[in-house]
Formats: sequence, structure tokens, C-alpha cells
Amino acid sequence: MAVTLGRKLRKRRKSQGLTLQQLADLCGLSQPFLSQLENGKATPSLMALHQVAAALGTSAQVLLQPDTTNEVSLVRGAEARCYQLGEGATARFLVERAHHHIEANLITVEHGAESGSHLSHDGEETVYVLDGSISVDLDGYDAVDLEVGDAYTYPSTRPHGWRNIGKGTAQFLFISSPPSF
Repeated sequence: MAVTLGRKLRKRRKSQGLTLQQLADLCGLSQPFLSQLENGKATPSLMALHQVAAALGTSAQVLLQPDTTNEVSLVRGAEARCYQLGEGATARFLVERAHHHIEANLITVEHGAESGSHLSHDGEETVYVLDGSISVDLDGYDAVDLEVGDAYTYPSTRPHGWRNIGKGTAQFLFISSPPSF
């Protein structure tokens, strides 16, 4: 996967006429790290990949998907691809392929884990809590604590982040349109 991702990153960067240093300046990551990514010698966190993808005018999901076009997506539970968001947090992609207008991910977060940086991007997002308790912090608003069954929809153009505030593992659906990861 790292080699395929690296090739896609290099191809997209070069098609935009960017040097590695210019891309590093745009996404806030180091030029040596981006070089390792392009050479398939490193695998980024999903948050780092989101930063690179945004700087390249795409989404992490597009970069991680196979290069095929399909108007339907079927993801079997045992076959869903998972990606590490950060310490104690994983994302399971529930929509495959790059050509959909919506993205749905199942996020599993251990006690005390959080999204890390606050991200912003085009579109809207909905968070729906399946298990546990999380808090969503949205720039310009008070943090909102969510319990099982709660849904929170907001403009994803505002910087936002989340954290597990419960005593155990939390799970929530993260739905975004257009796709952001």
C-alpha cells in the first residue's frame, strides 16, 4: 500500500507542477517525510495524509482507493479497510471507491484518545454515536458532548475535532459530503 500511495502522491504533485518543498510548505509537513512517502518508505497517519491530500486538492480516501470507477460500493464487514487515525483511534472505511459524493467511516476510539489537530475542509459532516461518549469541538461553538444515539451535523469548513470522554471505548459514524478523507 505504501508504494502505491507514494506513486499516487508523486503523480498528483508533479501534475500540479509542485516541488516537494512547495508541497511541504502547503501541507505543513517536512520535505524529507514527503520524500519518504513518495518513495513508499513511510506510511502517514490518516491526519497527515489528510493534510497532504488537501494541499493537493483531493481527499485521503481518493488517494487510498484503487484506480477504478464504480457507481456502487459494497463493503463486507470482514473486508473493510481500517486505517490508524492516531494513538488509540482507527477509522474503518464504509464506502469504497473514489467516485462517490458521500463518505462514511466507523471510528473506534479508546478511552482518552482524540483526533489531535482540528481540521477544516469543504462540505458538511454528521457524527452519530453508536457506543460510548465523545465530545465534538467546533470552532466558534461550545464543545458538544454526545451519547449513544446522538447525531451532530455541522459545516466542516469550521475547524473541528473530537475526543473520547467516556470510561471505555467509543464508536461513532463519521459521515461527510463531499468526501474529506
